[in-house]
Amino acid sequence: MNLSSHQKNLLHEHYLTMRKMLDAGFSKRGVQKSFEELAYTAMEKNCWRPTHISQNAVKYCIENWDVRSKGIQRAHGILSDRMDRFDRTILLLQGECLSFDQWWQFFTNHDRTILIERSEHSKNIPAEDLKLIELPPWSEDMFYNSGFSVSLRKKSEGIWLQNTYNIFMSK
Repeated sequence: MNLSSHQKNLLHEHYLTMRKMLDAGFSKRGVQKSFEELAYTAMEKNCWRPTHISQNAVKYCIENWDVRSKGIQRAHGILSDRMDRFDRTILLLQGECLSFDQWWQFFTNHDRTILIERSEHSKNIPAEDLKLIELPPWSEDMFYNSGFSVSLRKKSEGIWLQNTYNIFMSK
């Protein structure tokens, strides 16, 4: 995502305004959502980008390809190096006032997510028990944001998922 200096300045003004909104007593949830919506607009397909997938999620995708999006969820704050979305944004808006580059780096770093099967999400299984598999680097243009889900195309992500499934099923 290549933001122009004008776009960066506008996003920084929004950041400063959202900080003032919290100070003025607006609801944390409303300000958090407003702040994130604009940031996600700037990030486009790179928001909520997954870095890992659980073995169960891979298995679910392969065995339920036609309904795969119904059983896979993105999970934030599961890995120890990432914060929950709400906590991350409130810390940015109530903590020390940062430069654009500082808060943008923090925001995007903690925006990364993982893909897990819906049942794993509802059971709050610890990350170390999820049997996570690292996804291909983002430069391969796979597993990017697709609205409220993740892009799972048969000829790219599907091939990677099938190969991964074959590897861990053969063990």
